[in-house]
Amino acid sequence: MMAVSMIEQRATELDAAQTSATPIAQRPADAVFSLDEAYAIQAVLRRLRVARGDARVGLKLAFTNRAAMLRLGVQEPVHGSLHASMLIDHGAQLCMTGRIRPRIEPELAFRLGRDLPAGASLEEAWAAIDAIAPAIEIVDSRYRDFQFCMTDVAADNASASGVVLGPWRRDAGDIAALAVQVEIDGEPVASGTTAAILGHPLEALRAAADLASRLGLPMQAGTILMAGSATDAIPVKAGQRVLVRIEGLGEVGFSLVR
Repeated sequence: MMAVSMIEQRATELDAAQTSATPIAQRPADAVFSLDEAYAIQAVLRRLRVARGDARVGLKLAFTNRAAMLRLGVQEPVHGSLHASMLIDHGAQLCMTGRIRPRIEPELAFRLGRDLPAGASLEEAWAAIDAIAPAIEIVDSRYRDFQFCMTDVAADNASASGVVLGPWRRDAGDIAALAVQVEIDGEPVASGTTAAILGHPLEALRAAADLASRLGLPMQAGTILMAGSATDAIPVKAGQRVLVRIEGLGEVGFSLVR
C-alpha cells in the first residue's frame, strides 16, 4: 500500500486541480496506483470537501456503460462521491469558470427512501427507491488532456463535477430500456437507452450498494445515486444549451455561460 504521505500528497494535488481548474499530469505508467490506493486518495479528497462545509449527499458510478467498459477494458464500475455543491437545478445557467474540460452524460438519478444493503436483489433495490429523476451528470477530469486509466479516475472522485436534476417522480414504470436523447442547441447529438447501464439500471443500484459497503459508505435513506451514462460522454462549451429527454420520465437541461 502506498505510504500515507503519498496518498495525502496526491489527494492534495487533485483537490488543488479541482479548486483552481488547473489540470495535472497523469501518473507515469510505472507509478500507477492500485484500486485500493485510488480509493484511499478519494477518501482524503472527500474529507477535504466535507471539511470545507461541502456535505456528501450521494454517490455516482462511472464505467457502467457496457459498450464503453468493453472498449476501455474495464471490468467493474468505480464509485465517486456527490457533494451538495454539485447539485444544479433544471434550467440553470452554469458558469464555465472553475471547470477544465466538461463533458455531459445523460443518466437516471435515484433517491433512496430506505437503506440499501450490500447483496440486495433487484426487487429489494426497486423497493428501496423513493423517486427517480432524469438527470445530466457533468464530468470534468482533473487530468491533462483527459488522459487517464481506471485507477486515475477512481482517485479523482470518478471525475464528478456536477449533477443537473430534473423533476423527481414516484410513479416511474418499467425503467429497463427507456429511450434517451441528448440535444445541444436544439439539435440531436446522441441517443441511447437505459439498458446500456449494466444491462438494467437497477443493476447499478445493486453494484453501488456492494461497492459502497466495501468502502464503508453504506447507502442510507436519502442518498442520491447517479447510475451511469446511457451514452458516451459528450464535450460541451460555453454558449450551449443542453437538453436530455428520457422516455416516460421527462426532460432536464441547462445552459453554459462564461
